[in-house]
Amino acid sequence: MGRAMALCLFLFPALTGVEAYGQDAGAAFHKDLVDYYGSHLLLGILIAGIVLILYNLVRYRGRIEGPFSWGFLLTGVVALPLASTMFGMLLVFDKAEKVEFCGSCHAAMQAYVRDLTNTRSESLAALHFKNRFIPRNQCYVCHTSFGLFGTVQAKIAGMIDVGKYYTRTFRVPIQMREPYRSDDCLKCHAEAVRWVGRHENVKDALLTGETGCLLCHGKEHPAHILSE
Repeated sequence: MGRAMALCLFLFPALTGVEAYGQDAGAAFHKDLVDYYGSHLLLGILIAGIVLILYNLVRYRGRIEGPFSWGFLLTGVVALPLASTMFGMLLVFDKAEKVEFCGSCHAAMQAYVRDLTNTRSESLAALHFKNRFIPRNQCYVCHTSFGLFGTVQAKIAGMIDVGKYYTRTFRVPIQMREPYRSDDCLKCHAEAVRWVGRHENVKDALLTGETGCLLCHGKEHPAHILSE
């Protein structure tokens, strides 16, 4: 019961009480039905587990008598918590890809989210956001490498960052672990008609890593412009 309640308290704010930071202005187009109904289903599973445990305590007064009491107890203590844990992890990992999740680390990431959503900013992040070059989950898409391995790396790095945030072992301004890779730009831009037309003379150098996207674009449009 204690684990179920703790999980409920941990997941409920993440699943239901988040601010959009302007990213869901097109909510009618981007509404994720699995996310919406899944979060409510998860909450229902957690409540059902707590109710079954309480019923077992009241009905049988803490005694294990017969198959029904065992069934209620095992369902409430084992089956439903396991189901909610697995299902909850899937939903939480999905939530962790959203801009509002990044912005929830207020002391560390709020300045970056403000720049991202600032329509007057000329940073690369803001240009991509306000022009909807990336429709949603802009932080995650830009900072995750292509493919399954990139996704796994991003999830592990995100868990480390969350741990650093809550243990207050981070430093501001946030520094990237390594320079931003051009591959993370090229996974979207490479071979696009507009890109080919303007980068034909440096195409091979970019693809082989001899030069980098930010060497040119970072001068006029820094990745982020942080306000004081």
